[in-house]
Amino acid sequence: MIGQWRYWRLKTKLLFLTLFTSALGISLVCISLIFVENQNYRKQLESELHVIGGILAEQSAAALIFDDKEQLSSIISSLRRIDNIRQVCIYNSQGSIMAALESEDVRTCPELEPAPETGFAKNAYRMMMPITLDQETVGQLFLTSHLEVLRKHIRTFVLITAFVGIGILLVLFILAIKLQKIVSGPIVTLSDTAERIARDHDYTVRAPVSGPDELGRLGNTFNEMIGTIEEQNRRILESRDSLEREVDARTSELSMANRELEAFSYSVSHDLRQPLRAIEGFGQALEEDCGEQLDDAGKDYLRRIRNASVRMANLIDGLLILSRVSRQSMEKEPVDLTALLQEIADELLEIGDTLPTEINIQPAMQVIGDSRMLRVAFQNLLENAWKYSAKGEKRKIDVSAVTRNGSIEIAVKDNGVGFDMRYIDKLFVAFNRLHTPSEFSGTGIGLATVYRVVRRHRGQISATSEVGKGAHFVVTLPVSGKQR
Repeated sequence: MIGQWRYWRLKTKLLFLTLFTSALGISLVCISLIFVENQNYRKQLESELHVIGGILAEQSAAALIFDDKEQLSSIISSLRRIDNIRQVCIYNSQGSIMAALESEDVRTCPELEPAPETGFAKNAYRMMMPITLDQETVGQLFLTSHLEVLRKHIRTFVLITAFVGIGILLVLFILAIKLQKIVSGPIVTLSDTAERIARDHDYTVRAPVSGPDELGRLGNTFNEMIGTIEEQNRRILESRDSLEREVDARTSELSMANRELEAFSYSVSHDLRQPLRAIEGFGQALEEDCGEQLDDAGKDYLRRIRNASVRMANLIDGLLILSRVSRQSMEKEPVDLTALLQEIADELLEIGDTLPTEINIQPAMQVIGDSRMLRVAFQNLLENAWKYSAKGEKRKIDVSAVTRNGSIEIAVKDNGVGFDMRYIDKLFVAFNRLHTPSEFSGTGIGLATVYRVVRRHRGQISATSEVGKGAHFVVTLPVSGKQR
């Protein structure tokens, strides 16, 4: 029952508490009344028996002096009319029995030596009283009364008390049913209002206020809270509408910017390439047809023009690649990274570099992502490792992977010239180079492209290095391959 208490309805709890408290109070009062009535009746019975004994002792004093047993028997025979008297014994001064009134269950008067037990004992009340004449004790009176009358009186009193208590409890039950509504009614109404608001999301609903008491203040506070929520909800809806309008506007602007970027890319790939091809073509023709007419300075100028056009073409290619990886949609799919890296390594080995080269690629590397973008990213990483390892006695590139904490970490390590960690912040920024063009060729866009591809895969890229001791790049990609 106690375990189910918290599942009871509020009005049931209030009714139970009221009736339980009332029943406990009525029970304690009834028990107290029964106890008091029992004590009072005992005292009354004891007092009546002492009065009877006193009268009997006074009447039998003269008969004891003259040893008139017949007179004594006549005196005590009058007590037969008293139902609760069980036994009466009259003793002379020597302790001999002079007269006795005995019932069916008690037939023998007790001896005076030792003195018989007196007072309430077991199922009877015993009394020993001296019989005196002129302040001289002439005998003893022993009287025994049974307690059946006391028990009947107490039983009757208990029944009356129980009926009265039950009647009072019934009246209190009826009153509790009506009065608990005063307390539970507003709370139940408040609960129903809260459920309605939660179900319908209608913040215009208000709970009725019962009065200025605590329940009334609770209702007012609840209504104020709902009003605050309604106002905040209104502001949220207004903010959402405003945000949607702003998003639509920004989306429109972004679409226009994308169209302009596409137009720019088209212009770069066609309009800018055409004059570069013309410069390169005429430069080559000038070198072939008029090379003998140029002095050394002219030939040097011509070589620089052709090299600049090549660098410009490479820069345009890099910009187009960076633009594509930033704009094109991603197609998530399982990618055999080991096979992809091996293809890139084979392409590098076909260059025919005379430097001894060792490329170690860990087998069975699998990732989830866009294979086209991942190829661009890792091709740039391997080409960087290849390029910056070209000045040693032997080129060595290691690619390995490890899975931890729901991500795969792909490490690309080389034994090249490395870089100064003071410039790590510029490493993945477009057009920033840590080496001069005379040392190593390049556009400064490759690592920026790698960074963009990794970020679009919701991954991270980091690098550590020491000048003259190679570089160590770590690409971290989520195993789930979520895209953005």
